[in-house]
Amino acid sequence: MDTLNRAQIWKTLSNIDVTPLCTETEMIGKETIHYLPWMAAHEIMMDQFPEYTWEFSEDPQGREVHYFDDGSAEVRCRMTIGTHTNITYLPVHRHGVAIPAPSAMDINTAKQRARVKALGEFGLGYQMWLAKPDTSPELREDTEDKVTEDDLVAQCWLAARDKIAEATNVSAGKKHFSRYKKGLENRGLVDSNENRWKEVCKAKGWRAEK
Repeated sequence: MDTLNRAQIWKTLSNIDVTPLCTETEMIGKETIHYLPWMAAHEIMMDQFPEYTWEFSEDPQGREVHYFDDGSAEVRCRMTIGTHTNITYLPVHRHGVAIPAPSAMDINTAKQRARVKALGEFGLGYQMWLAKPDTSPELREDTEDKVTEDDLVAQCWLAARDKIAEATNVSAGKKHFSRYKKGLENRGLVDSNENRWKEVCKAKGWRAEK
């Protein structure tokens, strides 16, 4: 497999019709997006390039997911076929919208989809990404569950709270809290609980700044 070039890999994988295998679906706007299940993709690869490898890059804490200040996250898959490597990025999302404070299941789903996306960049099922669904807010309004501003704030706070709980001093805690507040600001959200930081300090036994 070391003698393979990218053109040969692309020709081999892009000629495989995965349409009958795309059994997973998700609504994005008005469009139904079809996904190739990761195990079906893996089965194809074990027939074509069984020595292929993949891994997920880790953040500084050793987690296979990378968080942003607003509480959302993305996964990064590094895949190699022969001597050729692609690095693919995928937000942890639902219905095309990033999930604040994603759960372990959300992250796992994103990781498996990132694997399939990485294979798409090598040619397998690349047609799945050629369609561009309309994800404008007015089209999503009828198909997505309503999420209130308070719900979004609560989700962001859950992500920040765990980090603050791990802080060993008030300075470290304040740093995480500032990131939480900045994340809300970037999303146009406001925490209605004006005493949030005081409550944190009280729970941790810290002296709150006046």
